[in-house]
Amino acid sequence: MTVELVKTIKDAENKADSLIRDAQQEARKMQKEAEANAESIIQDAATKAEENAKELVEKAEKEARAEAEPLTREKREEIERLKEDASRRLPEAIEMLKDKVVKTDADN
Repeated sequence: MTVELVKTIKDAENKADSLIRDAQQEARKMQKEAEANAESIIQDAATKAEENAKELVEKAEKEARAEAEPLTREKREEIERLKEDASRRLPEAIEMLKDKVVKTDADN
């Protein structure tokens, strides 16, 4: 009876050791899976953040172009007006220069 009791205790200890090893292996496996999942979540979040940032930059650039376009058009129109004004006044400026050159030559 004592031998059987010792054998039963020994079997129970072996089963317990086996259960502990299995549990430790399962825990390591679960930890690795959790780490892999966490890495995947981090990568997904980083990718999404990059996409969001790109969209925000594109939106800001579009808005900036929309704001700048009227100003650019206005400045181009002003440049054209100045060119036209200068072109209209060119004959007068040439005439004034000729008069000064003639007057200077006549005075000498």
